[in-house]
Amino acid sequence: AEVSTQSTGSSRRNVSGCEQVWHLGMNLNPADGHYMDYLTGWHTGSAIGSEAKALSMDYLDRLVWKEPVDYLAIVRHQHGIVDAVKVFQFKYWGLSMKERFQDMNPGRVIASEGGPIQVSVDKNAPNLEDDPIFSVDGDLALNWWGNYRASRIMITGGFTQGDLLTYHGLGNHMNCACHSGSSRDSNYRFEISNTQKCPYSSCSKPVVQGTDFASSSYFKTGPVYGNYALFVSLRADRFPEPGTELERLIETC
Repeated sequence: AEVSTQSTGSSRRNVSGCEQVWHLGMNLNPADGHYMDYLTGWHTGSAIGSEAKALSMDYLDRLVWKEPVDYLAIVRHQHGIVDAVKVFQFKYWGLSMKERFQDMNPGRVIASEGGPIQVSVDKNAPNLEDDPIFSVDGDLALNWWGNYRASRIMITGGFTQGDLLTYHGLGNHMNCACHSGSSRDSNYRFEISNTQKCPYSSCSKPVVQGTDFASSSYFKTGPVYGNYALFVSLRADRFPEPGTELERLIETC
């Protein structure tokens, strides 16, 4: 993991007076050698990565993560250029991302209602047929687990009841005491899984994006579809369209 070199927070606050502001809370790169699995960072809020590489490596902004937010934008990007985005309004307002991801017991939180309030995808965006966020419809699900398997972020259309290996999303673990935030076997950590039919009885090695998984005995490497950034806001409900170059702070006034 990269040593954290994050500032005290002054650079995260806009000074223009615009209230329609998005802050980068997390970035996931599934091939940077760091495992942002179910148990890493999400519920502790510990700083991960550096501001200089916030949109190219795994990253968690510890200050943004503890601020109250009402909107989440999941942004797939290619070297900092947006190619797909979904925006959700949280069902329960006024909680921080850290608080939302600490809700692990019982967890299984359906965090939005009525699906995304924005879906914007570049007409030339590749690899949409099994993307864990953009190939499926439904609401935002957090801390979803069962039978020791778990995903931090999922879309409800991406899983089926009774078939636990069809849970696919961001921040995953296949052998954890997920309700308490501890691992039963660290070899089962992985960052991003695509949507696929992979029943436990007949599929022992699901395909995951990139190389950020703990053991090749349990997973198969697959192509990287992009980085996945999590931008959060208290008031902004519309994210810039595909083609936008990302920064850690985005004003939409």
